[in-house]
Parts: sequence; C-alpha cells; structure tokens
Amino acid sequence: MADDKSKIKEDRKVVASEETYEVADFARKYGLSPSEAKTVIKRYGPSRKKLDAHMAAKQA
Repeated sequence: MADDKSKIKEDRKVVASEETYEVADFARKYGLSPSEAKTVIKRYGPSRKKLDAHMAAKQA
C-alpha cells in the first residue's frame, strides 16, 4: 500500500512497528538490536514522543 503523502506530518509522530525500516531506524538511533527496539515499541506504544522520553530517561 502506498503512503498517503498528505499525512506525512502525522505519520512521523508514530513508529510503525510492522515496518522493518522504521524499527531499524529506531534501533540504530538508540543502539538497540531490532528485536529489542520492537519490544520497546510494543511495550510503550508507537508514539515517537513517548518512546524518545522513555529512552532519554533510560540513558540518563
């Protein structure tokens, strides 16, 4: 299915855990393995804002 280009801003607010490249980007950003990243996304939800806050607190 093609992405709806009119929803780019909203699309960037979430990490699509079913998309391998999005999980890989999140994993690379925080030095996680893809399986660890997928677990974190599943546990804390797809919101980038919440995930970034969780990872910042974890690294502090």
